[in-house]
Amino acid sequence: MSDDALALEFAKSWDRMASFFGSGEVWPKRPDVVDFIAALRQVGYDRKLRAGQSLDTFVVSRSRRHGLQAEQPIVGFHIYEGKMEVHSRGLHAETFVESTQPLSGRVRDLLDRLSNEPIT
Repeated sequence: MSDDALALEFAKSWDRMASFFGSGEVWPKRPDVVDFIAALRQVGYDRKLRAGQSLDTFVVSRSRRHGLQAEQPIVGFHIYEGKMEVHSRGLHAETFVESTQPLSGRVRDLLDRLSNEPIT
Protein backbone atom coordinates (compact mmCIF):
# COMPACT_ATOMS: atom_id res chain seq x y z
CA MET A 1 0.00 0.00 0.00
CA SER A 2 1.38 3.43 -0.90
CA ASP A 3 2.07 6.05 1.77
CA ASP A 4 -0.73 8.25 0.34
CA ALA A 5 -3.26 5.40 0.40
CA LEU A 6 -2.30 4.53 3.96
CA ALA A 7 -2.61 8.19 5.02
CA LEU A 8 -6.12 8.30 3.51
CA GLU A 9 -7.04 5.06 5.28
CA PHE A 10 -5.84 6.52 8.59
CA ALA A 11 -7.73 9.81 7.94
CA LYS A 12 -10.97 7.88 7.38
CA SER A 13 -10.57 6.26 10.81
CA TRP A 14 -10.43 9.78 12.30
CA ASP A 15 -13.65 10.71 10.45
CA ARG A 16 -15.34 7.68 12.03
CA MET A 17 -14.15 8.67 15.51
CA ALA A 18 -15.31 12.29 15.12
CA SER A 19 -18.70 10.91 14.11
CA PHE A 20 -18.72 8.32 16.92
CA PHE A 21 -18.01 10.90 19.64
CA GLY A 22 -20.06 13.67 18.01
CA SER A 23 -23.25 11.88 17.00
CA GLY A 24 -24.63 10.90 20.39
CA GLU A 25 -25.81 7.58 18.95
CA VAL A 26 -23.79 5.34 21.29
CA TRP A 27 -22.71 7.71 24.09
CA PRO A 28 -23.97 11.17 24.91
CA LYS A 29 -22.42 13.69 22.52
CA ARG A 30 -18.83 14.49 23.45
CA PRO A 31 -17.89 17.85 21.91
CA ASP A 32 -14.78 17.92 24.13
CA VAL A 33 -13.48 14.75 22.45
CA VAL A 34 -14.46 16.02 18.99
CA ASP A 35 -12.54 19.27 19.67
CA PHE A 36 -9.50 17.27 20.82
CA ILE A 37 -9.67 15.11 17.68
CA ALA A 38 -9.83 18.29 15.57
CA ALA A 39 -6.76 19.73 17.35
CA LEU A 40 -4.77 16.57 16.62
CA ARG A 41 -5.91 16.61 13.00
CA GLN A 42 -4.82 20.23 12.58
CA VAL A 43 -1.23 19.22 13.21
CA GLY A 44 -1.40 16.17 10.93
CA TYR A 45 -1.64 13.17 13.24
CA ASP A 46 -4.63 11.89 11.27
CA ARG A 47 -2.28 11.08 8.36
CA LYS A 48 0.20 9.17 10.55
CA LEU A 49 -1.94 7.30 13.07
CA ARG A 50 -5.06 5.16 13.02
CA ALA A 51 -7.85 6.37 15.32
CA GLY A 52 -10.18 4.14 17.28
CA GLN A 53 -11.89 3.85 20.61
CA SER A 54 -12.22 1.54 23.54
CA LEU A 55 -15.48 2.26 25.31
CA ASP A 56 -15.24 6.06 25.77
CA THR A 57 -11.44 6.32 25.40
CA PHE A 58 -10.04 7.77 22.15
CA VAL A 59 -7.09 5.58 21.04
CA VAL A 60 -4.42 6.02 18.35
CA SER A 61 -2.03 3.43 16.97
CA ARG A 62 0.04 2.47 13.93
CA SER A 63 -2.18 -0.51 13.17
CA ARG A 64 -3.60 -0.85 9.68
CA ARG A 65 -6.53 -2.87 10.97
CA HIS A 66 -9.22 -2.52 13.60
CA GLY A 67 -8.62 -4.68 16.65
CA LEU A 68 -5.34 -4.13 18.44
CA GLN A 69 -3.08 -6.86 19.74
CA ALA A 70 -1.44 -6.62 23.18
CA GLU A 71 2.03 -6.07 21.69
CA GLN A 72 1.00 -3.12 19.48
CA PRO A 73 1.93 0.33 20.85
CA ILE A 74 -0.96 2.71 21.51
CA VAL A 75 -1.77 6.03 23.12
CA GLY A 76 -5.20 6.40 24.72
CA PHE A 77 -6.97 9.56 25.86
CA HIS A 78 -9.75 9.38 28.43
CA ILE A 79 -11.22 12.89 28.34
CA TYR A 80 -13.36 14.30 31.15
CA GLU A 81 -14.09 17.72 32.71
CA GLY A 82 -11.62 19.67 30.54
CA LYS A 83 -8.73 17.31 31.21
CA MET A 84 -7.58 13.93 30.06
CA GLU A 85 -5.82 10.89 31.36
CA VAL A 86 -3.19 9.89 28.81
CA HIS A 87 -1.98 6.31 28.74
CA SER A 88 0.64 4.77 26.50
CA ARG A 89 1.50 1.15 25.97
CA GLY A 90 4.58 -0.16 24.21
CA LEU A 91 6.44 3.18 24.12
CA HIS A 92 7.80 3.27 27.67
CA ALA A 93 4.38 2.83 29.25
CA GLU A 94 3.25 5.88 31.15
CA THR A 95 0.08 7.50 32.42
CA PHE A 96 -0.43 11.17 33.20
CA VAL A 97 -3.22 13.76 33.43
CA GLU A 98 -3.30 17.09 31.57
CA SER A 99 -5.57 19.69 30.06
CA THR A 100 -6.97 18.86 26.62
CA GLN A 101 -6.23 22.33 25.21
CA PRO A 102 -3.77 23.52 24.14
CA LEU A 103 -1.99 20.41 22.93
CA SER A 104 0.98 20.03 25.26
CA GLY A 105 4.56 19.28 24.33
CA ARG A 106 4.38 16.10 26.39
CA VAL A 107 1.43 14.81 24.36
CA ARG A 108 3.06 15.84 21.06
CA ASP A 109 6.27 14.06 22.07
CA LEU A 110 4.33 10.88 22.84
CA LEU A 111 2.41 11.06 19.55
CA ASP A 112 5.60 11.79 17.60
CA ARG A 113 7.25 8.72 19.13
CA LEU A 114 4.21 6.63 18.22
CA SER A 115 4.24 8.07 14.67
CA ASN A 116 7.76 6.69 14.22
CA GLU A 117 6.78 3.14 15.18
CA PRO A 118 6.46 0.58 12.37
CA ILE A 119 3.02 0.06 10.86
CA THR A 120 1.59 -3.28 11.88
